Amino acid sequence: MFILPFFKPYFVFSFAFIKNHKSYYRAVLLIVVLFSAFCLYRIQFLKFDYDFEAFFPNEDHELEVYNNYRKTFEHDNEFALIALENSKGIFNKTFLLRVDSLTKALNQLNYIQKITSPTNLKTLSLGGLIPTQTRALHIEDETLYKEDSIKIYQSPHLVGSFFPLNAKSLTIYIKTKDDLKKRQSDSLASNIEKVLSRFNFENIHYVGRIFAQQVYLDNLQKEFGLFLGLSFLVVILFLWFSFRSIYGIIVPVSIVLISIIWTLGVMSLVGKTLDIMTVMLPTMIFIAGMSDVVHFFSKYFEELAKGTKKEKIYPLILKEVGFPTLLTLITTVVGFLSLLFSSIRPIRDFGIYTSVGVIIAFILSYSLLPALLYFFTPKKLVSVHTHNNRTYRTMRSGLFWIFRNQKTILLITAVTIILSIIGISKIKVNNILLEDLSDKVKIKQDFNFFDANYSGVRPLEIKISVLNPKKNVWDYEVINAIDKVDEFIKKEYHAGFLISPSSLVKTVYLNSIDTQIKKFPSAEDYGLITKQFQENRKRNDLKKLVTVNGKTTRISAKISDMGSIKATLHNAHLLAFIENNVDSSLLKFEITGAAHLVDKNNEYMVNNMTQGFIFSLIVIAILTFFLHRSWRMVLVFIIPNVIPLLIIGGIMGFAGIELKAATSLVFSIAFGIATDDTIHFISRLKIELGYGKSLMYAFKRTYFETGKPIILTTFILLGGFMSLMISDFQSTFYFGFLICITVIIAVVADIFLLPVLLFMIYGKKKK
Repeated sequence: MFILPFFKPYFVFSFAFIKNHKSYYRAVLLIVVLFSAFCLYRIQFLKFDYDFEAFFPNEDHELEVYNNYRKTFEHDNEFALIALENSKGIFNKTFLLRVDSLTKALNQLNYIQKITSPTNLKTLSLGGLIPTQTRALHIEDETLYKEDSIKIYQSPHLVGSFFPLNAKSLTIYIKTKDDLKKRQSDSLASNIEKVLSRFNFENIHYVGRIFAQQVYLDNLQKEFGLFLGLSFLVVILFLWFSFRSIYGIIVPVSIVLISIIWTLGVMSLVGKTLDIMTVMLPTMIFIAGMSDVVHFFSKYFEELAKGTKKEKIYPLILKEVGFPTLLTLITTVVGFLSLLFSSIRPIRDFGIYTSVGVIIAFILSYSLLPALLYFFTPKKLVSVHTHNNRTYRTMRSGLFWIFRNQKTILLITAVTIILSIIGISKIKVNNILLEDLSDKVKIKQDFNFFDANYSGVRPLEIKISVLNPKKNVWDYEVINAIDKVDEFIKKEYHAGFLISPSSLVKTVYLNSIDTQIKKFPSAEDYGLITKQFQENRKRNDLKKLVTVNGKTTRISAKISDMGSIKATLHNAHLLAFIENNVDSSLLKFEITGAAHLVDKNNEYMVNNMTQGFIFSLIVIAILTFFLHRSWRMVLVFIIPNVIPLLIIGGIMGFAGIELKAATSLVFSIAFGIATDDTIHFISRLKIELGYGKSLMYAFKRTYFETGKPIILTTFILLGGFMSLMISDFQSTFYFGFLICITVIIAVVADIFLLPVLLFMIYGKKKK
């Protein structure tokens, strides 16, 4: 038969032991109860976490450059912005006094390094030998508001940063301490919100890592229970319609529920937290684990309905269902383990622990499930598995239609593949930082407000190294070259909050002269300015911009969250400008920062998931060849399961669904799940042919024996993955949506295309 020699003695021994030893079942139940109790105890220590930096890639030197950059200067994502609206205009004394009071109140909070507000903003000028600082806004004296507003809106570095063009709001910039832990971030975010609640501003918008992190974690905790609850509800409904028995619901659900408990218990034991990826883990285990239970359950009661003796059913299940489900376990695990090709730790962990959960579900299906069935088998379940019903008549008619229309099916398949390939060519790889969140979430609305009214929130960081050993940042040639790059960045990216050594020099110079011409100082005028900066080079504020030795500096700015496609294009334009306008032997420019790393992560993820998919394809192809000793069977197995992936690729292209970290995961995982039905169908067909049945009769029996479990598991998969589509995280929504499409197409391919391909092979053999 098709069972591998290695497994056959083990299966026979196992069931001989089970059949002859009632104590075995009691031992299984006792072990399951004890370990489940232990895992339930451990689950209370399981925590939710969202580490934004865990999604940074470590494929090459990019992460190393970024880590060195922020050690030298500061963390570019440790900040918060607060926008305060006033529809009557911001140059209003009552409004500005309230802003000033808010600024002072915020300054009293822990974990804040510095607050820059329009009410404490000062401009530096060199009117004489001693530098002087002047307030940008004289909030107490209304007679100076007109003069202040003119100066502010003639200062490009202030407009789009602290002040919008419409003058209906203003922004407070909060620099938090670097590397805040979760508890500290949560405390600071909560305290800021409490302070804001004391002031009656028309509208308040705030963004920053400390706020976004808490929103993500709150949503993770909410969706963790929601996904699991909805999956349970949907699966219970399908089980009820299938088995019409409370027992037919309780037993399968208990198996997968215990599998989830064990997996979460193991995660807690090894100190793993739940993040944006592993929050989907219970749903994945529930869905994938239920497949084995349903196939075992269905076969058991079908044999009872036929009158097969109980003691003969278990060996028969191993022979006809056990080995195929073992193969589906392997293919599913291969799909999840292909995520190990990713360099992103949360994605690797998701692959590892989901694989662990699926393996646990398989083990329980063939240990705990037989024990439960041994002690109690309700007769009502037997009656719903007779073959004299409308479902089997429909399946018989469908099978005959397939064989009469083989050419039509092949033609439709060919046309679908061509259209899918056209769609795939339209797929774009893109990433928007907060795209994951629904537009209903406040922080997403606030993020959009800053993009619309200010320069944006996305950090743009550029490291500058002085290569000429005889020069440093404060040399006129160097500072002039940096100014050219500054001006290009302002025009190319529409950047705000731009700070660099040249921007400081230019601001001081323009504040020191009485002219409207925005120009960089000449070499003669520059001497006094640079002297002041060099004398203060050891001050903390200046060290965060230029190293003490003057060999390394930075350009830091905020831009709109335009997406990785546009950002990459702007970056290319910037690098081209630098190459053509800056002496490469003088300065070296490197784009870095948290946002840049997330964009790079997206590119790496697509490449990694491609490698993972190829790995899954090769492993499953080798396994298929080893089992069937035929490359034609390999093609028959692969084609119906690759077609769904081509189709979802085509749908993504035509629908404009962009390829990113989450959507690229779908292909490897969906391929591993989609192969399950194909394995059960082919395995059952070989069994029937091995019994000496005719080809047509073998196909009919295969349809009857595997059809109902395949359809039921398909509905279970759909129900489980559809629950992900209510997520506030866009990546989770698309993950569920695309896998649902894959499951539907996969079962259609197995029902219509697979019999045609198999008939082409076995029909020739019979002739």
